[in-house]
Amino acid sequence: MAEIQRPSREQETHAADVIHDQYANWDNDSLLNAESIPPRDGYVQRWVRTSIKGIEDQANVQKKFNRGWRPRLMSTIPKGQYVMHVDFNGQDVVGVHGNILMERPKALQDRQRAKIDQDTALQMESVKNDMYRVHEPGSRLTRPEFTELNSKSSRGRIAPVDD
Repeated sequence: MAEIQRPSREQETHAADVIHDQYANWDNDSLLNAESIPPRDGYVQRWVRTSIKGIEDQANVQKKFNRGWRPRLMSTIPKGQYVMHVDFNGQDVVGVHGNILMERPKALQDRQRAKIDQDTALQMESVKNDMYRVHEPGSRLTRPEFTELNSKSSRGRIAPVDD
């Protein structure tokens, strides 16, 4: 008599699991391609998250507003070009799946990039100077002496274990 081969419980459980594609909610991920919507002259643009898992993310949007980003209005899109749009605070803006397209003037973008580059250069200079100070006596950047180390250790109460 032939033995019937059954799948194991693990195999049955795994086969019954619903597998979710991380982009299952997006019918077409090219909808989030900002390059398909050319920026206006003198502006740069980017997608900004307005919600995550259905919960509004006002903090993220507010941070972008504070940095000069503004929602791209549908009225700025050339006629005849199809783009997804949503209602955002009473305005018809370019958006899809919890994201809106935001823009800001290129001059502001260039100023921020220059500031970031300047801060990075200052940090790199500081690191270089600190590396030279490591070898100066008394700089406290060298390895501490053994007497300065805390060599004490402690253990908490060990809970009894039942036999």
